[in-house]
Amino acid sequence: MDTCIKQLTHQLQHHQLQAVVDDFAKLSSQQQSMQLIHLYQSAQRMDVKYSYLQNVATRILTEHPFPQDLISEFKHTELLSFFTPGLKFNNGFALQNDLKDNVMHTLFSHCDANTLPFNYVRSLMLFESNESLLQALTQVNSKGLTPVASYITCNKVQTSLPKHEFSALLALMEAQFKQNENINTAAFLNALINLKNTLLSHTLNEYTILLASAYLRCKTEKIETYLQQH
Repeated sequence: MDTCIKQLTHQLQHHQLQAVVDDFAKLSSQQQSMQLIHLYQSAQRMDVKYSYLQNVATRILTEHPFPQDLISEFKHTELLSFFTPGLKFNNGFALQNDLKDNVMHTLFSHCDANTLPFNYVRSLMLFESNESLLQALTQVNSKGLTPVASYITCNKVQTSLPKHEFSALLALMEAQFKQNENINTAAFLNALINLKNTLLSHTLNEYTILLASAYLRCKTEKIETYLQQH
């Protein structure tokens, strides 16, 4: 067990919450990530302590920026749910790592049938006042893609979304456009071609083409023609 985890465990056992918060700033970004992940994993194992451990993580993040090293770990909604209260502080949702990914980029790029995040994220937008979440939806990463664009072009498993998740995705897409109508079309099409080339069939299904046409606000025939030519 890393010394930073031992320290955290000792401080929590002795109810030294302020010491946890104060000492967090002395840690490296990697150690900060380790402590926060430890809080999350402990909360997953012990339901009775979930709220308490979530409050500890939130207290930390109210006073200290979210560590960039942790952004790449946001591959399922349970992690996002645990850290949502803390991400509301210090512009956490819009924080980007070295690849210019924010937590939404990571989450939307690693979707499968059991980890669909769109309805949850839309509920955050509807019932919470969070400007950094809206900002995160419009941010582009080093590939020139927004989180929604990342979902369409980065998921090799092309399966249709349940109706409520599909509706939520379209709502998030619309929210992105309201914040910023400009789209990096070249980057999106390049990512779409890369996705096609990584598939064994070298063919995108109708569902992906439909989402691509909705994102670029063009007819599906234009997308199909482009894919045939490249």
